Amino acid sequence: MPGPSAKHTLSTKIDEIFKSYEARTSKPSGRHIPYRAAWSPDTIDSRMYLLNLHRSITDYIAEYLQNKGFPVIMSPWVPGQLYVVSESPWAISSSLPTSHQFSVEEYFLISDEERAVVEHSRFQLPSPGWARIKHGKYKNAIGYVTSLKLKDGQSGPFVSLLVALQDFPYDMPKGSVALLDRSRLPAGKELSDIIIDQKVIGCSYKGEQYYMGLLLKKFHRDLLDFVTTPHPDEIRLHIQSGWDTPFVKITQQAFSMGFLRTGNAARVITGELGAEIGEVVLTDHNSVRLEFNIDGHKTQWEVWLQDVDHVFRVGDTVRVVAGIYLGLEGYIVRMSDDVFHICQASTNEEVEVPKYYVNRCPLKHTLHAQLPTQQFFEPPPDIDTI
Repeated sequence: MPGPSAKHTLSTKIDEIFKSYEARTSKPSGRHIPYRAAWSPDTIDSRMYLLNLHRSITDYIAEYLQNKGFPVIMSPWVPGQLYVVSESPWAISSSLPTSHQFSVEEYFLISDEERAVVEHSRFQLPSPGWARIKHGKYKNAIGYVTSLKLKDGQSGPFVSLLVALQDFPYDMPKGSVALLDRSRLPAGKELSDIIIDQKVIGCSYKGEQYYMGLLLKKFHRDLLDFVTTPHPDEIRLHIQSGWDTPFVKITQQAFSMGFLRTGNAARVITGELGAEIGEVVLTDHNSVRLEFNIDGHKTQWEVWLQDVDHVFRVGDTVRVVAGIYLGLEGYIVRMSDDVFHICQASTNEEVEVPKYYVNRCPLKHTLHAQLPTQQFFEPPPDIDTI
């Protein structure tokens, strides 16, 4: 009887290596991705790979690989993941710029069944969610993906977005981007309220629908790119409108978590460790490992990024990374709810900044030796207990 072919033997060894790796890996991943290297006649054809990388460079890597001719789908489920079709991981890695060739943490070959699910997802977008418009008058604008439907009833491969206005039903300076000012619309039969749950949340005017100042507009799916975590400045008017505040706050928090680094303090906000503060010892694209000092004993836990909050204290030196004070450097003098009061290092001017818009940094200026009086201090963790 002839023995197994070399191809089958090689594929079996690859499977054994991968299973051994999984058994040794103690860090849980966000999703379990099935891997199968078994040989088939079309093994050498292009296959789909799942790439794990840091969320801060996901958009850049996706665009770069697309420009190199790789079919790329951004994961609608987990930030920091890309699905790329290629003949091998080496082909992907060698196509990356030299500065980013080691930015991909892991490559996983996925099954044909999951590939079908992934490719189907490219025709859908999660709602609520965010999408970037690639062409037309609204090119590069970010829209809020919504399940709201226009009155024309048209379906098919179209997605409904809430966007800030660039076309206005009244005179505005050329190039303006703003929310609708309903007070400038003439009263009459063409203007009517939009009511949801017995509350007026918008209006209809001349066939257009406006929700809390945002325009409901349809775009073909092929004209949109899914965006996991837009920069707050790109959704400034969505934030200002007050639409879906809970989801918008989640987006702002996710943006802030992108600046979390080893050595920072973070508070767990859910689960059995709720309210505990630990030190970051390792960050991943969708999780963080925290070290806690509980009753004098150090212990480490893996926590999803969405379940932690970046901890700042009065006196911390910070740089503003979004909003009207972008680039400002100073130190925190007071904290109230979701707002930090920051004293600008160069002028001593005090400004208010959302807590999600700051990042720790060493100041380029000399701080005053004494902080202002009457401050609110969040006490540091106790030496023995947190």
